[in-house]
Amino acid sequence: MQRNPFPILLVLLLVAPFLGCAAGTDPDLGELTDRAVAEETPLGGEALARRRMDLDRAWRDLLHFEETMESLVDRKDSRSVALLDAFLDQYMGTHLAGLLRPKWQSSHPEVMALDANLRFMQAELLSQMRYTRRVQDSIDDIEARFTGRESMLVEYPVGEQRPLGEALELLRDRKWDS
Repeated sequence: MQRNPFPILLVLLLVAPFLGCAAGTDPDLGELTDRAVAEETPLGGEALARRRMDLDRAWRDLLHFEETMESLVDRKDSRSVALLDAFLDQYMGTHLAGLLRPKWQSSHPEVMALDANLRFMQAELLSQMRYTRRVQDSIDDIEARFTGRESMLVEYPVGEQRPLGEALELLRDRKWDS
């Protein structure tokens, strides 16, 4: 009795790509690991100046986005608010998340206030977008990164300076007001 090899061949063809992926190693994995280590290494000199410039640019961008959001809400332009929401979600997920990922900058004396201000502004925008879960994640992140520095001055709400601990309380209340 002769067996039909077609079902066995079909199974092998379906399973082979998964076995190949499991057995192989990713040649870019070492590069990704090196990049992750570099992101967590505090910067100095020109690299620190560039990081500060990038954080400052992101701060100015968020200020403009927040002004635009308030203007659209005041005009009751819900279609434009929805478009801006989608853009901000993408901007925060790609550009801002990368800037705020390194932990060292939350404790580096030259950039920690700017880092905190960016995190508060991001949370404020998320609050205006009514993403309460993401606002809470931002609050938790700020608390974890700045533990013991509740007296550090931050700019929240925009245009006012107050201690980080007090700003966190305002942000918690603001999360439910939007």
